[in-house]
Amino acid sequence: MLRKGKKEVVHIREDKKIINSINKTNNKQQQTTMKKVIAITAFLALVGLEAISQIPAGFQKASITLANNQQMEGAIKDGGIAKGTVQFVGANGSKKNYSAAELNAVIVNGENFLALSNDFYKVLVNGKASLLQKQSDNSGKMIFNGSEATVASTTEGKVGEWYLLTNNGDIHLLGKKNFDTVLGTALSDCPALLAEIKAKQISYEQLAQAVGKYNQCK
Repeated sequence: MLRKGKKEVVHIREDKKIINSINKTNNKQQQTTMKKVIAITAFLALVGLEAISQIPAGFQKASITLANNQQMEGAIKDGGIAKGTVQFVGANGSKKNYSAAELNAVIVNGENFLALSNDFYKVLVNGKASLLQKQSDNSGKMIFNGSEATVASTTEGKVGEWYLLTNNGDIHLLGKKNFDTVLGTALSDCPALLAEIKAKQISYEQLAQAVGKYNQCK
């Protein structure tokens, strides 16, 4: 009986060793699996970052704001702003054309553009009043807003001309012959600037300074 008890103790010890060995093996396998999962996750994250950072030839890094205010990061094809329709490549590589009617804004290499009245305008001065320069002319063109096609009507004036955008959303063409009248009417709530305009102290070449001065007016 005593010998039998010793054998049972030996078997129990051996069983425990086997169980411990199995547990250690399982733990190692779990740790290995977790390391693989972490490595794969990190790799996929790097692939995503790489996709965003690699700009296709003929494109520039950009972000766009859709008409519903959704913002997207990616790149746009060179020359799209001037054509009035941009080809956008998202981070996942998908491509889509957007007309100015489908966008609110575009940022290309740190330069800001607004999409207004079916055209793109470069922002020179930004604030409660903004100075813009027209970059495209979609007047009379067939443009798409989603699947709906319409003939575009745009602001008067040509590409390269200056415009004043006020905080109520009105956009005014600033011609060389009428800029002071437009400024004096649209920015009349700044007495100091208004006095300079009436005194003919602001020239057409000083539009940016005039709008900047208005934005600082209290």
